[in-house]
Amino acid sequence: MPDFTAETAVSKMKIAVLSGKGGTGKTLVSVNLAAVAGHSTYIDCDVEEPNGHLFFKPDIAREELITVKIPQVDEKQCVGCRSCVRFCNYNALAYVNKKLIIFDDVCHSCGGCVLVCPKSALSERDKPIGKIKIGVSGDVNVYTGVMNTGEATGIPIINRLLEEGSAEEHRLTFIDCPPGSACIVMESIKDADYCVLVAEPTLFGAHNLNMVYELVKLFDKPTGVVLNKCLNEDNPVEQFCLDKSLEILGRIPFDHELASLNSNAEIVVNKKEKYRELFIGLLETIVGRVENGAASHKPNMVHGKVAADDQEGHRMELEQVCDEKVYGKVAADDQKGHNAEQEKKTCGENVFVEPGEFHRELEGACSERDHTSSEREGSAK
Repeated sequence: MPDFTAETAVSKMKIAVLSGKGGTGKTLVSVNLAAVAGHSTYIDCDVEEPNGHLFFKPDIAREELITVKIPQVDEKQCVGCRSCVRFCNYNALAYVNKKLIIFDDVCHSCGGCVLVCPKSALSERDKPIGKIKIGVSGDVNVYTGVMNTGEATGIPIINRLLEEGSAEEHRLTFIDCPPGSACIVMESIKDADYCVLVAEPTLFGAHNLNMVYELVKLFDKPTGVVLNKCLNEDNPVEQFCLDKSLEILGRIPFDHELASLNSNAEIVVNKKEKYRELFIGLLETIVGRVENGAASHKPNMVHGKVAADDQEGHRMELEQVCDEKVYGKVAADDQKGHNAEQEKKTCGENVFVEPGEFHRELEGACSERDHTSSEREGSAK
């Protein structure tokens, strides 16, 4: 194992762990990677349902309340000009019955309404939206964000978590991201050096993996995939990784013992040597990719084969064509030409066609053929 306590570039790396949905194994991977890394930092950015602390059970050293700025009105100063109402793009203010109403839940705390008020009738107050907890569990520093129930966004909490966690020097940092690909996920990975995508071996798992893959590709982040709950069966996610030139960093088997330990909030690398070896190997692979500056768009070795070059800009992924699932196989131009030939042959049968000008050209071809047939019938008579 590399020595992450030494002052190296790797010791300052931030590794984000993502998944397209909850329950895929994102926390399992991030918690156990942090545990085998030794002196490391674990940041739980899943502020709506944080659960990393259930595994680490840290001794809490400090808590901090997180607030946002919300406008408040001095009704004596307000003249009802509605400048603030017109300014707000989020409809967080309304002027009804000679009274300014402020909707805290949709306010984005931009402060613009306060600036545009000509009478200085608006000011700002602090509204608590959650808190962060900072603790220690063995050699791991644990940062946890907790958002209050009913709040619209946890981005301020995540920003504060990452700010605090980044202050740690010479510690490999693992960011346990929220599931999905929403704004809070974008905020969690913006400063990450490498992204680990966790996926289940199902068609639904491939669909969810595609969501987060498109996100990290947008951010141009080096990326690899960990397959969880693997069986000795065909895995749609493996084919997805081949199609997208995504490297499979490791595989976690479908294991009842592992599932039982994980469901009891146990760190599995501390319970069984075979699991420790699995996650040590996974961490070494990830660190190697970080050191080598591996990029997600480059071809990678998967099952001893070089994945094909990414043809994302030249492919058309069709979810359904003629009641059959065509997944990343048919190029758009080939499909269009195929549809044209089929339409000209059948001329009226129920086949898949492209919309717009192409469709109108086919209708013209059908009309021309019908007209020619009518002329032939007249000549015969």
